[in-house]
Amino acid sequence: MDLEESLASLSSAGTVLSCEELCRLKAGLMLLKANEKGKAVSFWGKILGKESDYYIACAMAASKDMYPAKCFYYAGEDFHFTPLPELTEEVGEAVQGLQLTSPLTGKPTAMLETVEGSECQATLNELHRLALLVQEIDFDTACVPKGAHCLTEAQEVVPNSSFAGLEPAKAASLANYVHFRPPASVVSLKAQASNDLEYHANFLEPLESDLPKGCWAVRQDPATASVTLRSLLWPGYSAFHLPGTGKFGGVYFGYASKNNDLAFLI
Repeated sequence: MDLEESLASLSSAGTVLSCEELCRLKAGLMLLKANEKGKAVSFWGKILGKESDYYIACAMAASKDMYPAKCFYYAGEDFHFTPLPELTEEVGEAVQGLQLTSPLTGKPTAMLETVEGSECQATLNELHRLALLVQEIDFDTACVPKGAHCLTEAQEVVPNSSFAGLEPAKAASLANYVHFRPPASVVSLKAQASNDLEYHANFLEPLESDLPKGCWAVRQDPATASVTLRSLLWPGYSAFHLPGTGKFGGVYFGYASKNNDLAFLI
């Protein structure tokens, strides 16, 4: 789906870019697509910083695993996309151990303070924190309409060529949206290993099972005839679907701040 059309479908949620940003972003994504041949490149979102912002792109390609491999890229005001660092388990735990809650600065080389006694010997900078935040947000929020993807006999997740969109009534129900990520629940893991048709239809985890209950808000937008979903756990993430069509998408605009108090507010 066209970038401008996707952003227009989510404009009511505040996901807007200036004309200059949009033009330069398109050029940056076009260059990234040319460099990453064979990968589906899309705009993932914009993470706000104290001094400058990060524009994030996502590239997906077939992998040896069941799910397509995702690679994330970042760009600053020059809109030149560079791969985010791949995090080892050691580095990820070290960044989490810092328990940082302040907004990002917008300086990729800004150093992070290390915790005394940490086993991680790597030098940590803001890019490591950015990479971890993008992974966390994507895992918790990346969603698609139910039926938009299917599980083949070869146990591969692929776009469903026969998906023509949800009916308007079904599109307004959270029960008809699922996470686009590797399985984590027992039911989804069974779907991965089973040839049962019932499991094949439920191999992606539904959003309605997310905790805390009520962490998603669904709204029908009469202006664009679309249905929008907003994450209350990660304020700034919005997804949309145009009922009766195969058009859907999602984007994040915010400070990458998780609402850890949500369970006490609902």
